Parts: sequence; C-alpha cells; structure tokens
Amino acid sequence: MNKNFEINNILKAIKSIIIALLLALVIRYAFYQPFRIPSKSMLPNLLVGDHLLANRINYGTMIPCSNKYIVDPLSEIERGDVIIFHWPGDKNSISCPNGGFVGLLSIYYIKRVVGLPGDTIEIIGKTVLVNGEKISKGSDKFFSDGPNEFEVIYNKFGNKIINTIYIKDYDERNSEYLKTKVPLNKYFVLGDNRDNSLDSRFWGFVPRENIIGVPSIIHFSWNSEFKSFKDIIRTERLFKSIE
Repeated sequence: MNKNFEINNILKAIKSIIIALLLALVIRYAFYQPFRIPSKSMLPNLLVGDHLLANRINYGTMIPCSNKYIVDPLSEIERGDVIIFHWPGDKNSISCPNGGFVGLLSIYYIKRVVGLPGDTIEIIGKTVLVNGEKISKGSDKFFSDGPNEFEVIYNKFGNKIINTIYIKDYDERNSEYLKTKVPLNKYFVLGDNRDNSLDSRFWGFVPRENIIGVPSIIHFSWNSEFKSFKDIIRTERLFKSIE
C-alpha cells in the first residue's frame, strides 16, 4: 500500500515537472525569450553582458521552422527598430529560418533596421542615406570604451534619434561606399557601433521569416570588465527599456 502510494506520488511529481517544462518552452517560444549581448556591435546603446527579454508577439509568432504564423503580427517592423533574428549565414537558417522551437543550436544576431523592403540604401563613409534622404548627422559628442575613443553620429528615424558611433580618426572609412536596394520581404540592418559590426554591409539582407522578436527590456546586466565588486552588476541598467 505504502509502496503504491510512493510510486503514485513520484509519477505525479514527474507529470508536474513535464507540464512545467512544456509550459516554460511554450512561453519561451511564443511570448518572451531571453538573450544575452555577447559583443560590442551595438555600443553605445547595448553593452556586453546585457541580458534582454525579447518580445516575440509584436512581429508575430511563427510555426517552428516555417514562415506561417501562429500569432499574427501586432505591429509592423519600422526603420530604427532593434530586432533579434536568426542569422541568415547560419547553416540551419535555410531549413529552419526562425530557429525552431528551442533554437539552442541557432545563431542569433541583434541589429538595428535601417532599410525596409523597397528602400534604397546608400552609405558614403559615415553618411547614411535612405531613399536619397540623409539620416545621419554629426555631433560634438564622443564615447569612450576603455582606451578606444569614438565619434558620436546621430541617426534620425522619424521622431526617433539614435546615437551611433565610429572610431575616431579612422581615415580608411572615408573610402567606404555602398548602394543597394532592399528586396521584397527582406531588411537591411546595421550595428550601432558601425566600425565594429558584421551586418548587412557584409552578409546581405535579413529575410522576414528570420526575424523572431524585438528586445523590450534589460532585466540584468553583468559587467565582465569590472574593476571593483560593486561594479559587477550594472544596477543603473536593470529594467531599462530598449530604443
């Protein structure tokens, strides 16, 4: 009697654990998914060690490894949006563009949308033009990252003004030139740290079906370059919204 009772309790516990895990996976895939910033490509707006929650509902939730929606998009992707996407250069991207149900083996990038489908993008040195309109504007501000000094350049997307940075006195960039038209259902993205970002300038456009969400909030920020213990956690960044 006691043995049967113990077995039943164990089975109930296992069942509860399985249900909890399945529920967690559904929430992770369909609603909110955690990500960590591993590189400096989005400085000065996102720092290495920032832990984000990505909202997967805004742009719609797709059936794993397909381009069909489970939840229809609540809003359209706009210029200036920060997006998280399955990197098109990942070998799994063709067979599973949105990274699948769990996405543990997928490579995700986070960048800023500069060009929408049909837009013409032109980059001349530090100047960015969208459909012939200049969106970049110089400033008298500078940003420091350790020994590195950067020049701050404003990018204007409608009413949104974003700080982007360029390595100070980097003359080789003056010869940079790119002009391209964004194809249907694809997007042109750039990192905010323009001289330290692998983005659409190097590997092309992001297909719509690869975009999985928009980062909504920084829920934790770990400073791996701390100089004292009080600086390990960046408390000033906790629960900060992302622009």
